[in-house]
Amino acid sequence: MTISESLRTAILNSKKSRYAIARGSQVDHAVLRRFMNRERDIKLKTAEHLAEYLDLELVKKRRRGKK
Repeated sequence: MTISESLRTAILNSKKSRYAIARGSQVDHAVLRRFMNRERDIKLKTAEHLAEYLDLELVKKRRRGKK
């Protein structure tokens, strides 16, 4: 799953409205709408704001079969 997909999933699974997420993360509502509708990508700083607001972190995946 990509970072964008992870963000979209977290936003969709959040119990908060997109408007509340936009306000709380200090992301323009129109930017969030276009991102969620796959019309535009977002800047890294915007992704950081969203991840911070949604309490997400980036972690390294474990490789399968590696001992």
